[in-house]
Parts: sequence; C-alpha cells; structure tokens
Amino acid sequence: MRSEARPWQSRIGLGLLAAVALISGVSLGVAEYRYVAFRQTLQQIQFAVRLTDFALVEENQHARLRWIVTVTMPTLQIPAFLELLDWHVRSADESTYLGYYTTGEIQVALTSMTEIPIEATIEGPNFEKLQRLLAESPQPTLLFQGAARVMFQLPRAEERKKIPVVGVFTLSQEHP
Repeated sequence: MRSEARPWQSRIGLGLLAAVALISGVSLGVAEYRYVAFRQTLQQIQFAVRLTDFALVEENQHARLRWIVTVTMPTLQIPAFLELLDWHVRSADESTYLGYYTTGEIQVALTSMTEIPIEATIEGPNFEKLQRLLAESPQPTLLFQGAARVMFQLPRAEERKKIPVVGVFTLSQEHP
C-alpha cells in the first residue's frame, strides 16, 4: 500500500512545484514589463520652461520672475511623482550668476502633461547684477538650469532618477 501512495504524493508535489514555478514566472514577467515601461517612459520625458512674468521693483530693490515648467510624457501605467530640485539663474553666456533657488520638497503627481509654477525673487547683490545686465541690453537673455527628480512606483521598489531641466528666456521690461 505504501508503494501506491507514493506516486499519488509525488504527483501532488510535482503539481505544487509547477504551480509555484508558473506563479513565479508570471510575477517576474509583470515586474519586467513594468520595468521596461519605466525605462521607456523615462527616455520620453520632456521639460519646457516658459517665463510667465517678470517684474522689476526698483524702489524695493528686487525683481520677481515666474515660470511654468511643463512636463510631458507618455500615459503612465505606473504611479509617478516629480520634485523640482535646486535650480539656478544665470545670464545666457553664463558669465553672470543671479542666484540659486529651490522649490522645497514639493512632490507633484505626474500625468501625461503636468504644469508646475515656480517663482524666484532676485534681491541684494543678484539684483544689482540683474540691473547691470538690463543696462547692457534692454532685453537680456537668461538661462534657467536645474534638476528634476522623477520617482516611479515599481512593483518591488521605488525607482528615482535625476533629469536636467534647462530653459532659455529673454527678459522684457514691458512683459515677457
């Protein structure tokens, strides 16, 4: 009787082993699919920086700049977030540095098109540098350089990548 029970038990064991192998294979396939989707999405992310407002307040000795950073990417199948990290404003030829700014630790959920407003106030020595640039040219060109940290929620972990963000814009005392 024992010899008859063993083939039955070995069939159950093999069946369980096959089921575990199948489930593991499917899980691995899903994880691989999401990782490939993440890599493709990461390669297709685009940033556009547009100046929306420039105000020079001579009596208070400061200037205010406002931008919209537009992030475009394919439709996501996985949750994604973005943080705009430190960014810098310089003259277009990079000879004049107008300051380092940050948006703090603000996380924005990403969709296929996300707009993020940001603002900087230029004052003190940087305001004086800006005044010199405006004296040299009525419409100086400035460079916006920063970084974005994009975070994707993958099945097993969160993946983070830093992406450079660059924008060039011309200041006008009337309106951008």
